[in-house]
Amino acid sequence: MLEKLKIKAIYDDFLKNVSLTDEQIKILDMLLQKEKIIKISLELGMSERTVKYEIKKLKDLFNKYYEVQLYKVLMLM
Repeated sequence: MLEKLKIKAIYDDFLKNVSLTDEQIKILDMLLQKEKIIKISLELGMSERTVKYEIKKLKDLFNKYYEVQLYKVLMLM
């Protein structure tokens, strides 16, 4: 997920097409900057468990987004 989201066009399209909370966007940005879970939790005032849960949700959302994008490409062929 993170490797694909490092591409600005994919990152921008993901944010445009998927409804994320402000916290999820902050977590995603910090993950892309290679921050550790403990630092993210301290900076955002969340427990580590909550951060891990939000990361799992982000991964699930990205996987669904990616599947839809692949489907769109396949439908054009």
